[in-house]
Amino acid sequence: MRLIGSRTESLIRERLEKYENIIIENNVIHDLLVRNFSEIDSVYCLSQVIEQAEDIYTLLVNGEFVIEFELSRIDDSISDVNIKPLNEYSKKVKDKSSKLTLSIAIDLATNR
Repeated sequence: MRLIGSRTESLIRERLEKYENIIIENNVIHDLLVRNFSEIDSVYCLSQVIEQAEDIYTLLVNGEFVIEFELSRIDDSISDVNIKPLNEYSKKVKDKSSKLTLSIAIDLATNR
């Protein structure tokens, strides 16, 4: 998806940058990322689904991989970890909003 510098893009970009720090500062998520990716250059939250007992995260890591996992609200345990290469994940993204968020996250990761 081509980025045009719209107001919507700016808002999404700000949110992605803000949540990058929040994610890195979460010790449980940070430990998961370090275990699966030796070096963390960037991490952007593509989606977070808040459910009753857990939160489901989808993160773009280093602009190359997408990791999906569930984080328990009860005991901070992580389950259902799924890691995909970016090109495989991007093929399954269908809606316009998710495609835009992914495009902006990729742009942020590549222009660090």
